[in-house]
Amino acid sequence: MVVQIIIYIIFFIIGITMGSFFSLATYRIPLKQDILHTRSYCPKCNHKLEFLDLIPVFSYLFLNGKCRYCKEKISSRYIIMEIFSGLLYLFIVISLRVNFLEITSYEIIKLIYVTLMYATIFVFFGILKETKQISGEVLWFGIITHILYITYLYILNISVYRYIIYLGLMCILLIWKQIIKNRSKNEIKRK
Repeated sequence: MVVQIIIYIIFFIIGITMGSFFSLATYRIPLKQDILHTRSYCPKCNHKLEFLDLIPVFSYLFLNGKCRYCKEKISSRYIIMEIFSGLLYLFIVISLRVNFLEITSYEIIKLIYVTLMYATIFVFFGILKETKQISGEVLWFGIITHILYITYLYILNISVYRYIIYLGLMCILLIWKQIIKNRSKNEIKRK
């Protein structure tokens, strides 16, 4: 029981860390900025953040929701997103009912797939909420993840129908994005 609680705490920490990354991705992807190699910075003063500034939830609390350098207020949406992400990811892990002391390769791959899809959905809706635009890059990431997982399940002779439906929905969103983009281009040409 104690080991299981420690495992759940670890997954909550992973979840809040992912929530921090999701905030970064939601901010940077629409701006066409790098999300993997460029260090985090304060969007107000552009100061590069140090390690202690980047600890999910705790940095926000210890800095009283302000940038350490320019003292400007940091939006509470960051801490809310981190905590929500941690709790949601923990719930997802618990719902998978994986025995982490006797985990199989199938369960590891399923956990990786669920984690990648969780990231896709979180960032997709974060960008949609912030910019009111559909992110093609995020959809492509989800589509490729789906195709790889469907191929894996097919090789194992496990039913893939549900995942094909999810893949279809993502493809429809991608097509819808392209239609909207083409309409916008046509309207600009008319003017």
